[in-house]
Amino acid sequence: MVVQQHALAMASATFAMAWLTGACDSTVVIGSCAEPIHADAGDAGAPTSAGEDAVGVPWSTGFEDGLCGYYANRGYCYARHGATFQVVRSPVHSGKFAAAFSVTGDTTTIDRSQARCVRQGVMPKSASYSAWYYIPALAVSDGSWNLFHFLGGVSEGDSHPLWDVSLANGPDGALQLSVFNFLKSTHPPISGVPAIPIGSWFQLTFKILRSAQANGAVTVYQDGVEALYLSNLVTDDTEWGQWYVGNYAKTLVPTSSTVYVDDVTIREEP
Repeated sequence: MVVQQHALAMASATFAMAWLTGACDSTVVIGSCAEPIHADAGDAGAPTSAGEDAVGVPWSTGFEDGLCGYYANRGYCYARHGATFQVVRSPVHSGKFAAAFSVTGDTTTIDRSQARCVRQGVMPKSASYSAWYYIPALAVSDGSWNLFHFLGGVSEGDSHPLWDVSLANGPDGALQLSVFNFLKSTHPPISGVPAIPIGSWFQLTFKILRSAQANGAVTVYQDGVEALYLSNLVTDDTEWGQWYVGNYAKTLVPTSSTVYVDDVTIREEP
């Protein structure tokens, strides 16, 4: 999957809570800290680089304070190419709110529709990156319906992709995890976990020991069960990086897709 460079904007904090009226409407947009970036108009914002602070851990957000969990920690959220982002009341994994990332996987478009939130900075040497996902409906994808994306470099403008965790259809049409290692251009096989559940929450965890030498390691878990383990390899040849969480797709049938995300965490590992 060719990953495009994304617009970056660090909006100032407003801390205003703007509730949409309608007691029967499950969608409630919270305008706190900063609004999602709708970046179709072009790139904007200040550059980021390895000179920024390290990513503080442990860190978590359940979108209970809107986007504050990201913007208060030098992160951001954005939507591009027909995608949208909302904070919603339902479905939620815990608390009162979750995030809804909606894209249009239409093959007639030039660019991939994407709505995601990003943490960035100098990543921990060893850490687990986790989020709870809810997929409401089965879809057929081109194999790159992306949930997690990691990139790194000197800055966003001088960076390259590292790892993807995506959804792909198995031989029976069910959705399953798919991992891509950009550093080796390989799809290591997933095993030992069931198909992705439709209409219920599941936890996706990516544990990485970062190394520019052949002594790094990656473990992927689905609901706490090991789906992939790789060792003795280069896992991250950079110092500064970004972790993308959300929804990213080029080809989907049906074309419209919404995934829900809650309880996003970064935890340092020994």
